[in-house]
Amino acid sequence: MLSGSRHFFKASDFSKLICLCVPLIVSATTFASPYADSVVSFNQGSGGSPFYANPGSSLGEPARMTGIGSFPGVVSMFNPPFDGNQIVSIGLGGSLTVHFDQPITNDPSHLYGMDLIVFGNTGFIDSNYPNGQIGTPTGLFGEDNAHVEVSSDGISFFAVSPTADTLFPTQGYLDSGPYDVAPGSQPTDFLKPVNPSLSLSSFNGLTFAQAMALYDGSGGGTPIDIAEAGLSSVSYVRISVAANAAGPAEIDAFAAVPEPASAILLVAGVVMLSRRRAVRHS
Repeated sequence: MLSGSRHFFKASDFSKLICLCVPLIVSATTFASPYADSVVSFNQGSGGSPFYANPGSSLGEPARMTGIGSFPGVVSMFNPPFDGNQIVSIGLGGSLTVHFDQPITNDPSHLYGMDLIVFGNTGFIDSNYPNGQIGTPTGLFGEDNAHVEVSSDGISFFAVSPTADTLFPTQGYLDSGPYDVAPGSQPTDFLKPVNPSLSLSSFNGLTFAQAMALYDGSGGGTPIDIAEAGLSSVSYVRISVAANAAGPAEIDAFAAVPEPASAILLVAGVVMLSRRRAVRHS
């Protein structure tokens, strides 16, 4: 009811609003996986590790823990994933093509304008093991230059940059040390790209905590803007390694950066539910 210029809502009013918002929230956030859904083709090429020959390892969410069993540890920017079921090795002249059931959209409103994130198994070299200290200049191990191409139809592919399995090393948790053996309780955001304006030199001499601050909650990975391909959306991503490359590349996962509207709807839903609880207890 109205009282002067102030509006008073009953619990039933909030219920009606929630009923209107929830279907939108569910439709925008529940049914589409943000990760690669299927492998279209795989040619391991020359020199790819037979221990990492399963292309299905590149599907789904990136790894947060690795070395399960013998040498368990969190996946961190100093400790990349290395289990046989977590990464796939692409040798010289080889390629991997994956498909997204929900197309990846080219949207300038995505964070930093990035649309796709590719996760490899690169890591920062620890100059003061096990404290997680980056040296000057910044050193990477496991760095490989895998070419990235995208397609809307799986037939015509277009190159995008930068190369994958480089910056930025994967970080699984916000509240774990670089080599903890137990998982943290606060996961990083694998759908949030690291600021692409950062470079190797941005990490010169940083401590683990300082490097984490630059990640700003992100889980790392190579951020890519598909606008370079001239396509409004893509459903296929292909990783290839040149026949004359220095060595094979390893890939853990692919992620599509979500639409900003999805996050807004989720926040709206939480606010509505919180207000409903408040009314019930008033």
